[in-house]
Amino acid sequence: MSPARTVVTAAALAAAVLAGGSARALEPRFDHRDEHGPFVQAVLGHDSVAVSGKPTASSFRSALRLAYGFDVTGEGDEIVLGAEGALRSWDDPARTHVNLALDARYRAYFGTEELKTFFDAGIWVPVRSRLAAGPLIGAGLAYDFSRTSGVFLAGGVATAFGQARVASFSASLGAQLRFE
Repeated sequence: MSPARTVVTAAALAAAVLAGGSARALEPRFDHRDEHGPFVQAVLGHDSVAVSGKPTASSFRSALRLAYGFDVTGEGDEIVLGAEGALRSWDDPARTHVNLALDARYRAYFGTEELKTFFDAGIWVPVRSRLAAGPLIGAGLAYDFSRTSGVFLAGGVATAFGQARVASFSASLGAQLRFE
């Protein structure tokens, strides 16, 4: 075999190997590694508020939650800082409703495909109408359209102690944008 023919054969073999390798590339990942971005959630909650010397008040509330999440570990899980405001009149003379709450949570995702589950654990702080603080936990299902956007359904339980004892159950529908 001539040297020219050997070079052509080697080049053809290299091109076949490279073409075959690109056809079998890794599937696209839909995780949140090294990304950050805003969340918006529509929340339906049920709160029970016990203030010393008064009967326990329970009510449903619709709320809007705005948050910002960022990956601090490089693994795709997020720290999420948020604020939730009730979509009703904040005029509460008895100060027995949760009108504004802040939270900080760690969100762990399970899966790298478009459809994945997640678990939240964090701190919930109702700041209006009564100041209190306590733990929250939640779980949900997320669907990512791409690495930069997705939607999710979530449910959660939170309790807080302070100027009142508060127990809250919630269900929400939300969306998230992400940036690198």
